[in-house]
Amino acid sequence: MGERIISYPDFLLYHIGTTPGHYGVGFVIKKHLINCIEGFVGISERISIMNLKLPGYKDSWSIVQVYSPTEQSDLQTIDTFYLELNKAIQEHAHKNLIVMGDYNGQIGERISGENTVLGPFTYSTKTRSRNGEKIVNFALENNLTILNTMYKKNKKKKWTWISPDGKTKNQIDFIMTNRNSCFTNFEVINKLNFNSNHRLIRAELKTTQPRKPRPKRELGNVKLGKYQIEQLAITLRDKFKDYKENIKCLGTQEKYDWIENTIKTETQLAANTKTEQKKWLTSNTIKLLEERNHLINAKDTKHRRKQLVKISKEIKESIRADRETNRMKSIEHYINKTGGIKKAYKDLTNSIDWVVKMKNNSGKCKHHRTDILEIATAYYKKLYECNTSQDEVDLGETSNIPTILQAEVEKAIDTQKSDKAPGPDVIVLRESNLKKEENHSK
Repeated sequence: MGERIISYPDFLLYHIGTTPGHYGVGFVIKKHLINCIEGFVGISERISIMNLKLPGYKDSWSIVQVYSPTEQSDLQTIDTFYLELNKAIQEHAHKNLIVMGDYNGQIGERISGENTVLGPFTYSTKTRSRNGEKIVNFALENNLTILNTMYKKNKKKKWTWISPDGKTKNQIDFIMTNRNSCFTNFEVINKLNFNSNHRLIRAELKTTQPRKPRPKRELGNVKLGKYQIEQLAITLRDKFKDYKENIKCLGTQEKYDWIENTIKTETQLAANTKTEQKKWLTSNTIKLLEERNHLINAKDTKHRRKQLVKISKEIKESIRADRETNRMKSIEHYINKTGGIKKAYKDLTNSIDWVVKMKNNSGKCKHHRTDILEIATAYYKKLYECNTSQDEVDLGETSNIPTILQAEVEKAIDTQKSDKAPGPDVIVLRESNLKKEENHSK
């Protein structure tokens, strides 16, 4: 719990929340947009802001994620929430603004004077609720348009929430913006293999995802993964097994060209090989996920909700067991290979925590990524410029230290990677292993 920024291989996760199992808001940002992020501001476990500079737009954007109190909350709690929300927008938001999330309110039909905030395509003709009044007033105060109402959709594709008994559907999740002309569509995503009584909503902005550049064919631009490097090493070892026979009739330059072309060709082939994915989910877990997906997309029945709750619990327990099994296998593998668990921890960790905020010299918290980088740079620059004088420590006699055993040397060699470039001692690890094997055979 608390406030965290966690970097995963394919996305970045920011979240803030203090009450376990309740409330909490956050963002999931795809990898290609990470460099656009300016910073995150966590206001409370109901309000958070992400500021980012999107390509193709002169001004930065602010996306505010909210989780409003329910209709059952007292009026003071709801008023406090909207006061905090307005204050957060005034103090931390840019000109281009998106406010979205679970508003827990029913807006009903559009009435006179609301054309600027509501479109003609509202979901329900029911009376506007108390929270619905707050939503519309908030939109009017901040010149925001509710995108849910701006695009004509089938009523089945408008509702965003369903009651636990499956009888009541409503539209309580909204996306608002003060730049309505920048958007081209709004839709509710129906198919999601996750146990929730809410449906995802999505608005399309007038910007395109950066195209992936065509891979350059120069060797220096080829980046290989761990699995690809291992395959390349095996292939090259086979290629160079009889290289003397293959190049004995060639001149010096031709020999060099043959070696260079062989390495380039095999490297390019390895680069086009798909990286092996770590598959640690068991067939039982995958089967449960498929069953839940089928159940989610099936028609509502009397026992459907109970079945979803039951199977989601089974999936959670099964994934937890699979993760623990995979963890123990990895630890056992690296203990046998290296005698420690440091590499196992690195192998099992697929995320990196980011710094959420940092105080400057005056004690003021900064959330902008550039400010955080400048504060950290200044701190370490000052730290390494500091000269301290310290008397040398006399370690005394070291004759009691036992000599290094041959078994310890062999153990250290076994834990090292093979086929690596030699160091100053010009000892190639592969040769050392061969010599060790020869000694054992004698």
